[in-house]
Amino acid sequence: MVRGARYAYVALAWAFVAGVIVQVFFIGLGLFVGRENLALHFYIGWLLHLGPLPVLVAAAFARAGRTQIMQSAALAVLVFFVPILAAVRTDLPFVAAFHPVGAVLAFWLATVVARGAAALVGTAETGAPTTRWQWMLVALVVVILLVLGLPSPD
Repeated sequence: MVRGARYAYVALAWAFVAGVIVQVFFIGLGLFVGRENLALHFYIGWLLHLGPLPVLVAAAFARAGRTQIMQSAALAVLVFFVPILAAVRTDLPFVAAFHPVGAVLAFWLATVVARGAAALVGTAETGAPTTRWQWMLVALVVVILLVLGLPSPD
């Protein structure tokens, strides 16, 4: 089971990195091809908004260790705020200007997480089981971000 979780972890982590690259392409389409293409960046951005949560859960199941679980949790929190920064552009334009900075940081951290996941797949040992505190961190981050990130019924 640990081996399968490690493969899932690496696949999810690299898929998220690819998603961030696609986001950069979509903003390029919106800026250089036509403004009607900005919708792609907008909608895919909100889909990626909660994308690191499966990566975080997979890290815990993969027995990735404290460092990688913390990095995955940091990625989930960072990516949660990136689209929110763009959403406040009317009221707080100087805060919204950090949207591309957050995206660059998210790409860097996603790459760090994905490289760690790839290194983990190559190891033969199954590692120490994920501790209760690590599972509590994973559960707390997932629940808080899901509660805050899912649309509320109006």
